[in-house]
Amino acid sequence: MTNIRIEELDSSGDLRQAADDAGAWDPSGTRREMLRNAGIGGAAVFGVGALLSPLDAFAAASSGQKGAYSTSGSKSIRRGKANANDVKIGNYALTLEYLEAAFYAAAVQANFADADINAAAKTLAAHEAAHVAALKKVLGKAAVKAPTVNTDTVGKLLADQNTFIKTAAAIEPVGTAAYAGAGPYLNNLSIVKAALSIHSVEANHAAYTAALVKFKGIDPTIDPIPNAFNPAFSFNKTIKTVGSLDLVKGDLQP
Repeated sequence: MTNIRIEELDSSGDLRQAADDAGAWDPSGTRREMLRNAGIGGAAVFGVGALLSPLDAFAAASSGQKGAYSTSGSKSIRRGKANANDVKIGNYALTLEYLEAAFYAAAVQANFADADINAAAKTLAAHEAAHVAALKKVLGKAAVKAPTVNTDTVGKLLADQNTFIKTAAAIEPVGTAAYAGAGPYLNNLSIVKAALSIHSVEANHAAYTAALVKFKGIDPTIDPIPNAFNPAFSFNKTIKTVGSLDLVKGDLQP
């Protein structure tokens, strides 16, 4: 089958510009193709015990800690309860995780011939489904519903295994940058710790998918570890980038 080129889905170039900022690969020698998602938050009324395992381990880790990393060691550390902004950021994250989970679940159903790429689809699908479950648990009744996925676009991105894994390698760095951008605006320390536990997994995904693209010979110019310091994307930049993919019917965030 013929591969779908990202240029065909990104006529404005916004997606490739964001990807270039995030650091990725440059298949044409001009712009690196990259893409996606998120922040994380908590419900308006929530305590450490409300976090879903394994996130609760991170949330409670410093409750009795003393020394350089204890809450008593810094006057500037966030101790506040989760507020309305945390809920907004949490739903921002959840919406993006919904999209990733749907994309990778569809990739599993495609059952790609390459064993490594097929295994990647299954691993990523399981991780993103776990992220959705965790964020919905944290947000409780404040959690937004999943957006309606544009199945036509998803079908194009899953047209063949090379297109799928290149798309995954484009999506993941943007998601990592989105988490980094939202994190500093969270009010509650427990939620910050939970966010970090997902952010690092998204970074793993970025390197994992890029490595498959590179070492499978799909695009040898991609770099699985392109940056010494990764960028942080704003809410607006992330929404614009993900929205330009036409993955959702209607509003990106319901």
